[in-house]
Amino acid sequence: MRSKLGTHPVIIGVEQDLANRLLRRGGANNRADRKSWQLTERQAAKLIDGCRRAHADGMGMNRFITVSWEPAGLAARESVAATGDWIRLAREWLRQRGYPAAWVWTQENGPRLGAHCHILLHVPPDLAPLFRGKPSQWARQVIQSRGGAYKAGTVLSRKIATGRACNGQSAAYQALVMGRLHYLLKCTPAAFEGPLGMVPWRYKPWGQQCLVYGKRAGVWQHRTARKIKVRR
Repeated sequence: MRSKLGTHPVIIGVEQDLANRLLRRGGANNRADRKSWQLTERQAAKLIDGCRRAHADGMGMNRFITVSWEPAGLAARESVAATGDWIRLAREWLRQRGYPAAWVWTQENGPRLGAHCHILLHVPPDLAPLFRGKPSQWARQVIQSRGGAYKAGTVLSRKIATGRACNGQSAAYQALVMGRLHYLLKCTPAAFEGPLGMVPWRYKPWGQQCLVYGKRAGVWQHRTARKIKVRR
């Protein structure tokens, strides 16, 4: 199957009838006290589709950000809400500058980073110099508002190489961003890697597990982007 974006394989890698079926299902229970150990097939499909839609709208993901909430003093049960606060700050910063926000995130918990999140985000190239210190600034603001203490190493923010050309047809860019997305999905059951079309982008073994309270994943809303005129 070829992408409408050009001659490279379609970025979503999911047969459309499967994707539509998964995305139509009822939403997962996102109560703050809900426990889960893995992403569902539907959640993984939504993250993949969110990246595809961003790419199609000229907002290909070009930042990979990890925020370690628990080492900064936040409880595991409030880390999902902290991620939501961070996303709202990023979205508002972009909106004030006339840009929509495109992002996907997953929540994880591990022995080294504790409760943490991984975020793929689009940053317009002309805002890149202004964005450099923002991930840490927003994390500090969220942590302090919740009674934690920001510390060095709380935020890891990296550009995705060739991300400046993310609106083009770079095969190198696609491989890098899909590899990062595959990493975000590593807590998806391994049986779904093939049906979701992610095998070519294999980065880490799927089927990993970690305990998360509340919402495990978030995806930008396409209807939000339509309200803001994208600068070219």
